[in-house]
Amino acid sequence: MSRPLSKIIGFTFLTQVTVFFLVVFNNVLVSRWLGPAEFGMTATLLILAETVNKFVNLGQETSLLYFTSNKRFPFPALIRTLAVNGLGIYLAGVMLIFAAIYSGALKLFFDAEEFRFISQGAWWCIFLLFAAILHEYGSKVWLGQQKFKSYNGNLLVRPLIYLVLLIGLYLSGRITVVNVVIIYGVSWLLPGLYIWATDIFPLRGEWKAEIARASLQYGTPIMFSNLLAFLIYRVDIYLIGYFLSQKEVGWYYVSVMIVERLFYLTHATGLVLMPAAAHAEEQRQKTPLLTRVNLWVVFLGAVLLGLLAPYLIPLVFSEQYAASVTPLMILLPGIVALTIPKMIAADLLARGLPRLTLYGAGINFVINIVLNVLLIPRMGINGAALSSTISYTVGAAAILFFYCRESGASWKELLVLKKTDFEQLKKI
Repeated sequence: MSRPLSKIIGFTFLTQVTVFFLVVFNNVLVSRWLGPAEFGMTATLLILAETVNKFVNLGQETSLLYFTSNKRFPFPALIRTLAVNGLGIYLAGVMLIFAAIYSGALKLFFDAEEFRFISQGAWWCIFLLFAAILHEYGSKVWLGQQKFKSYNGNLLVRPLIYLVLLIGLYLSGRITVVNVVIIYGVSWLLPGLYIWATDIFPLRGEWKAEIARASLQYGTPIMFSNLLAFLIYRVDIYLIGYFLSQKEVGWYYVSVMIVERLFYLTHATGLVLMPAAAHAEEQRQKTPLLTRVNLWVVFLGAVLLGLLAPYLIPLVFSEQYAASVTPLMILLPGIVALTIPKMIAADLLARGLPRLTLYGAGINFVINIVLNVLLIPRMGINGAALSSTISYTVGAAAILFFYCRESGASWKELLVLKKTDFEQLKKI
């Protein structure tokens, strides 16, 4: 008997709405206390660590979620095997960070004065990478075991830890780019250690080559898909740093950070749908309903945000960030379109078809890169926003086509809201 999803999605959504306010509040504090230029440098360092993780993770955290959900392998052997894999991934990531520092690649994104100031922070990306891997593996275990209450509690704890440490830095007069990066890593490390200490250690199973092969076969296409998706969302930050300045990175990062909060319902739905659909085929039949409801909820949220943003951004973040309003408005249509692949990807991963998400992400990525290179030098951060909206929309159309061909569903089933949809939500 499949578990009902409506209450779980609702609880996860409410949790993520709470997290939304915490994350925005934290970023408001950091942006005000550091100013646009240093806030942009902080964002670039955090994205650097995340980029390295995306380049080396081989999709192992998603494999852990998938195989924990479908119980194909004994859990002790599964977690031992993927923990060993994770250690190798971390070492590869450390070498990549060393290469980025010693090759001088970071100088592309910072001027000489900024680079001297920020070079120390780049070393802390090694710590950020460790904290992220430890936390991701632990949280995916909880998600794969469908311990949604524990998973949601973890979501709440992270920004609370960050907030407490952030206020401590401010009161002690130690608010700097490097210190903000350090406490951000700590806010991931502590919950990760708790999960491993309570639900994973000691590692009793043995490393199994069969599990390693299966996890790599499943996870590697996901890694490339996730890497492309991440670069689609973040390559504009790098290119703004390259073509423009860290102050403009700070302005653009505020707009991106705000519009991405519209995905909380979609993210909550996908988190619940993926392990549930991997566990039971019956749950996959709910994808069209969940997709169209999420699409229209995000659309209404985008309309509301578009009306309020011109007033709220200068009020909340200060007049220093008034330049964030226009790129935010341009990004909104693309964010609505992006709801579609985010929902469909959860279904395709549950079906064991990560390659289709890779195809959609590849199309999106190529268009995004070309347009960013053409438009950022001409239109500044507004060009980056326009590039994203166009590529998101085309990528959404591509993955919609792939899904309809694979599942037999029509595009209307995924896009057109029905009068009975919200009644049906109560029954799922």
